[in-house]
Amino acid sequence: MNNPIPQPPLAYTADLEVFLSYVLWGCTALGIAGMIYGGATLYWSRMSGGEARTAPQMCGGGLLVAVAATAVRVVLLPVSTEEATDLPSADPLAIPAAAPAPPIVDAAPDVPMDWTPLVGMVVVVLALALAAYLSVRTRSHVVDRRNAKKALEADYAAAHAVYSEVADAYAAYLADPYSIFIRPLLDDLTEPRTAAFIDAFAAMNDVRPEQCPDTAERVQAFAVAAQKARTAWRSADGYARTMGLRVTSVEGQRTVRRIRSALGIALDTSATGQERETALRTVEELAVGIVTVPDRIYDNVKIAIETTTRKQLTS
Repeated sequence: MNNPIPQPPLAYTADLEVFLSYVLWGCTALGIAGMIYGGATLYWSRMSGGEARTAPQMCGGGLLVAVAATAVRVVLLPVSTEEATDLPSADPLAIPAAAPAPPIVDAAPDVPMDWTPLVGMVVVVLALALAAYLSVRTRSHVVDRRNAKKALEADYAAAHAVYSEVADAYAAYLADPYSIFIRPLLDDLTEPRTAAFIDAFAAMNDVRPEQCPDTAERVQAFAVAAQKARTAWRSADGYARTMGLRVTSVEGQRTVRRIRSALGIALDTSATGQERETALRTVEELAVGIVTVPDRIYDNVKIAIETTTRKQLTS
């Protein structure tokens, strides 16, 4: 008598297949979540200027897990749950019996197609597309921020160059005691051009940052103020040079020469303290009605005379 061939328990195999399918789906979801979280972390770090050292590893690990889970799910084909029928023995001596007429049964229902591999591949492709988009977007944002910073620094440098030009020119005027004989109107605040320059110079210093600011608005305000100050300086300086002392008489010009000579003695470090004091008093007496000597010149000369006198007394 022929014995049936033993078959594996199909119900057990089907349950195992379902369990593995759930596990693999969970691994795919976990990998996609890791890629999304890593990409979001990387994007946020680039936006905020911070660091995200583990974000690339999270993206790569998530991608590896998702691809591996999908590949395993594609390779492991589903096992049919239909039970196998017993195969008759192939006994050559057995007298073949008449085959019974096959029963008339309904056609087997169509087995639904397993869309799991296709869905897994679509999910992985979408995850890769999302990761690529975040990477390109982050890189573009970083490049834009770098270019914007370079442009901001260039604008600040240009504005600061204008500021230095004006500040150096005005400082040179203030440091030259003989400039009062060439452009005395730069010390006359009743002159509209001089007053306009002083206001513009003060406004420029009010908005001048110590270093390159973070916003374009502050750089633009500084640049505008520097341009206004330079325009006002050129106007006031040019007009002061053109007008000069406005001394036309011969006697007045002779007095100007005496004032200049006395001022030279007062500023001469080789002269004695007494000589310098006498020369300074001469300047004060002769300058009345001819030229206005600023207080800074008197103060500087007096300090220099006191220093010279102190050295002479202690030597």
